[in-house]
Amino acid sequence: MRDAGAAAAAARDIQKAQLHAKWRWTGLPLLLCGASLLLGAVVQGVAGGPFTTVMLALFGTGLSLASFGANHDTAMAHALKARAVPGVTLPPALADEIEEELERDRDATLGLRPAPRVALAVPLVALAVQCWVLLRLVGI
Repeated sequence: MRDAGAAAAAARDIQKAQLHAKWRWTGLPLLLCGASLLLGAVVQGVAGGPFTTVMLALFGTGLSLASFGANHDTAMAHALKARAVPGVTLPPALADEIEEELERDRDATLGLRPAPRVALAVPLVALAVQCWVLLRLVGI
């Protein structure tokens, strides 16, 4: 009975790891958009526009990187939890990523804790900030 519960929990952890592994890629378009907005804000700032728009654009761009990082760390933490259950096999892509992370920095990887709510909220906050910057840039 205990093994079935552990296997079910591991299966949920694998699903969560795969979800966050997909969500982390939202950081790439957010980064590209944020960098474009940052460039626009700098150009507008040099032309006499408000410096606060540059700072907001910088914040939005930074959040896009945080979006990738938070989802990546959450995916790795869930995968590690599932991997610790005897008899559970991770999907090959996830298993390879875990091995790479462990080779790179074993202590930091083993110390990861999942933060799923934060990981899913950061891309939304980044998008909101970037929309705000866009509105400031176009003057609405």
